[in-house]
Amino acid sequence: MIELKGIVKIYDKNVSDKPALNNVNLTIDDGELVSVIGPSGSGKSTLLNIIGCMDRATEGQYILNGVDVYSCSRKKYDLLRKDNIGFVFQHFALMDKFTAYENIELPLLAQNIKRTQRNRMINDAMERLGILSERGKMPSKMSGGQQQRVAIARALVTGCNILLADEPTGALDQATGREVIRILKEINASGTTVIIVTHDSGIAEQTNRIIEICDGELV
Repeated sequence: MIELKGIVKIYDKNVSDKPALNNVNLTIDDGELVSVIGPSGSGKSTLLNIIGCMDRATEGQYILNGVDVYSCSRKKYDLLRKDNIGFVFQHFALMDKFTAYENIELPLLAQNIKRTQRNRMINDAMERLGILSERGKMPSKMSGGQQQRVAIARALVTGCNILLADEPTGALDQATGREVIRILKEINASGTTVIIVTHDSGIAEQTNRIIEICDGELV
């Protein structure tokens, strides 16, 4: 479960005291499929980064699976992120000089998982996403849809229970975007909590709950 209590985020108090997030209170239960919508600059990505432990709130409390995140040591904070959260980005964030297989392998290398186990985990993830035939390809040789599937496989390979997708269809054509949303819904149906940031109301309407944000506040 994700619990945000009184979350405030101010990026630079010396420049402006206007918060990117202002007194955000939000609970997301395990296994939910949630979308976050709002205009550009509303705080959608800031909210996602705080949930994903990629950024810290200026004020407030964040409880993740019963753990008070901001009371953790830096080591435990990093472990919480690695063990629980996977990220999917709009522009895939793949390493250009690595194959699809090697891109998916990166988080497993960071966890010092043995080679034989890595190979099994990567092959399972690629087969699940229908990209096993792409394992030796470089990102530049793959379509946008294939690259996003690789990015999703990389996020899932460590067994995360929360998947955060920041505009996952933004760089894709409509047909490919629909396919990516179908995959995310399948992942959610298997028990993973999925949170999608989007500006597309059509995508938002396919989720079980819509969270609207404007000027850093939940509507």
